[in-house]
Amino acid sequence: MTAGDRFMKKVSDYYNDLGYPVTWEGEGSKRSLEVQFKAESGYFTSMIFSPSGNDIIIKDEWGREQKIKATKGNLDMIKSWSEHR
Repeated sequence: MTAGDRFMKKVSDYYNDLGYPVTWEGEGSKRSLEVQFKAESGYFTSMIFSPSGNDIIIKDEWGREQKIKATKGNLDMIKSWSEHR
């Protein structure tokens, strides 16, 4: 299991425990994790996490993406998104 896999599992567990809709799709290197958030406007938005070696690619539903390292600091940042909702 790579650092990216462990990172995605921690994100999944965290948001699943908070009651957010969490969906895994695909297998192996084609696997992705989707987490749905309810925006302040009342609409739902999704973030999609995909592994890229030891990195994670985060995509939003508009196609924007950002590559991040699978670090504790980045995990804490992603967990903080639930506090802003």
